[in-house]
Amino acid sequence: MILVRLMGGLGNQMFQVAYARMLALEYGDNIYLDITGYEKYKIRNYSLLNLKINDFLKTNNDLEINKIESFLLRFSQKTYHIYHKVAKISTKIDRYGNYPFKILSKYGLYYNFDRYYYESMSSKSKLKCVYGYFQSEKYFEKYSQQICSELKVNKPVSEREQNELDDITQSNSIAVSMRLGDDYRNSSSLNICNEDYFTRAMDEIFEQHPDSVFYIFSDDIDRAKKINFKYPVRFIEGFQDYESLRLMYSCKHFVISNSSFSWWGAYLADNPNKIIIAPDRWYNDCKIKPDIYFEQMLSLNSFKGVST
Repeated sequence: MILVRLMGGLGNQMFQVAYARMLALEYGDNIYLDITGYEKYKIRNYSLLNLKINDFLKTNNDLEINKIESFLLRFSQKTYHIYHKVAKISTKIDRYGNYPFKILSKYGLYYNFDRYYYESMSSKSKLKCVYGYFQSEKYFEKYSQQICSELKVNKPVSEREQNELDDITQSNSIAVSMRLGDDYRNSSSLNICNEDYFTRAMDEIFEQHPDSVFYIFSDDIDRAKKINFKYPVRFIEGFQDYESLRLMYSCKHFVISNSSFSWWGAYLADNPNKIIIAPDRWYNDCKIKPDIYFEQMLSLNSFKGVST
């Protein structure tokens, strides 16, 4: 059994279950999701019900775990968090989770809040627990084609969404994902993508594709509407998160923020020649480039001169 202590919004949830799904395919185990955190976490909702991968998931209501195992898991997670904080402060380096990840994974404890990929040890544990964000393609690339298919939306398309999908699929659509919410703007670690970044990125794509149609996705669409865009844009608003995800991965090219949601929107797109422009850094407090970047992602500074 693989138990995932789920957290975050849809993008983060997708990274966690992608890793759990990889483990399930490797070991032949079932996946159970601990979603109790969403009872108090009101900022984001549990959203995996709307994806195809939900067919392979069970929630904590179906858990077959005794009180002792539950206590030991919680204790180990709290202990890991203490180590994580102490190591981060004392070492002042970015990659401090490799050794504990290898040791813990041998016992079926896949704990990692680092921003990097670490290889796990083979485990004979019947109970495995996934706790962390696992934001890297490397964690599931062995089964990436299958997992990507399973992470597509499984809900019927509404008439309103279908109208947007028709426009997106029939045009040279560019998804521009803008994080503008207060939680992002007030974060010293995350506040990276400003208006200049989006303007320059849109300029680069428009130079290669003069027929581009820019679709604006944002966590604060009202703020996005106040921006004086250089090009005509269309705002995607009034949709559920899974509908926005489907609209985004239906676009042909991408300008993304340092956001797990926009990462998946670009990653799941089927266009083999897609352009993905990403910020030059993902975190302000990261000395080493995190492993969330994948081959097709081009930083804005490296994009200039690249032809498609």
